[in-house]
Amino acid sequence: MSNFNDRSRLVEELKAELVLIRRDLVERLRRIEEYIAFLESDISRLRLDLQRMNDRLQEIVIERKIELAPKPTTFDFLGLSRTEGTLVKTEKPLMSEKVTQPSTTAQPAPIQTTGEKRGGLNQTEIAIIKYLIENPGTKSATPIAQSIGKAREHVARTLKKLAEEKKIIRDETTWPYTYIVPDETRKLVMAEEKQSL
Repeated sequence: MSNFNDRSRLVEELKAELVLIRRDLVERLRRIEEYIAFLESDISRLRLDLQRMNDRLQEIVIERKIELAPKPTTFDFLGLSRTEGTLVKTEKPLMSEKVTQPSTTAQPAPIQTTGEKRGGLNQTEIAIIKYLIENPGTKSATPIAQSIGKAREHVARTLKKLAEEKKIIRDETTWPYTYIVPDETRKLVMAEEKQSL
């Protein structure tokens, strides 16, 4: 009979141990889920910060291409000098600039863009949407980038941003994604094109 009592007590101890282990595992899983949630929010915040920094750098590069009358320089950064609220071109080239040889094959002239926004869209966004209107079913940022003279990564980020803002529709059932321009965005871009003519 004592052998049976010993086994019963051992089974009860094992059950108590399993309950403690289960409780510990549940607590650890909860903490891991909290950490993952924090990491996801941090990653989202970092993505937004990187996007803002990239947009600002693009604006600086665009502004750098416009040469203004020189005024007293207050600081110099990446070959740009800020003078009383305007940017002037300096003699230092950006490291990312490459010397290009004239091409013998005919390529479409890149669309010149400025940092100004019209109708909630900047010139790059308008150029991308125009390309999508003219080339329905486009599945990659590469031909758009080549057409408008921008980096593929910049175009891909802009496409994602436009999709998040519901300016275009990204069909995620295909890979690569297919982009569709809704009628209201099409009308907005066409109205902008008529105003610019």
